[in-house]
Parts: sequence; structure tokens; C-alpha cells
Amino acid sequence: MFKENDLVVYPGCGIGKIIRIEEKEIAGTKVLSYVCKLLDRNTEFIIPQHSVNKIKLRPIISKSSIPQVFKILQEPKKVCFNGSWNKRYKEYTERLKSGDIFELASLLRELYEISKKKPLSFGERKLFEQAKNLLITEISLATGRSEKELEKEIDELLKT
Repeated sequence: MFKENDLVVYPGCGIGKIIRIEEKEIAGTKVLSYVCKLLDRNTEFIIPQHSVNKIKLRPIISKSSIPQVFKILQEPKKVCFNGSWNKRYKEYTERLKSGDIFELASLLRELYEISKKKPLSFGERKLFEQAKNLLITEISLATGRSEKELEKEIDELLKT
């Protein structure tokens, strides 16, 4: 599925690089595993190949899918304030950790729309920044564009 040096998205953690593939014996069974290092910190983790789908590990976005992300960012979204803050926060957190870049873009757009109606709470601001940073980093790695340049473009898309 993945090979050494592939860039992958580990939902809820960030972007990592497969640094090696190794076979480990676990409970008497040989298991093929990916050793992945997060790019933004000195953390390595081991993912058994059979767990890849369960944790939603995926390759970074393809260049051809980026216009779809940008389209989501610029489409106004109707925001409903259903349920308590705790319920909304839990939903936002699940969306952030989903690993789906399109869901991440939708979450960013939704939080931006909320910020136009009322100041974001501390938790909402934190989620907004996390979503934005994850998007910027992934698109930067996929395209080779600078993060500063992408941040400006994303800010402009949100304002449309």
C-alpha cells in the first residue's frame, strides 16, 4: 500500500513520512508494519499494515484534488447552532480527526462562517487554527508552494 518515503496523513496527528517498512513478530504472528515519523515533531509511530484502514492513514492529497478543496473553502455555508457547545465541539473534533481533507475544509469554512456571526470561543479558535494549519501543510507538501503563500490564498478564499 505505502512505500518508504511516502508522505501520509495520520488523522489527528498530522503529516508523516514512511521511513521504513518492517516485519515484526507479534504474539507469534509476523506482521508487516510501517514506521512513520511525524514531520512537525520528532515522533515515530509503528502502524501494522492491517490497521491502516482502521486508523484512516492515507496519502497526502493529489494536486488534481486541490481545486475541490478550494471550492469548499469559498462556498458560503449555512450555520446552525443546534445543540450545546459540548455537542458541537465533539462533532468538530471528530471531523478534525476524520482524516478527510474535504471534511477538514468544510469544518474550516463552517468555523469561519460562525466567526462572522459571533466571536469564536477559545475551543473553536483552537480547532479553526488546527484545521487551517493541517490544510496549509498538506497542500504545501503536495504542491511545493510556501505555507505563507497558501495561508494568504486560503484567507482570501474564506472571505469570498
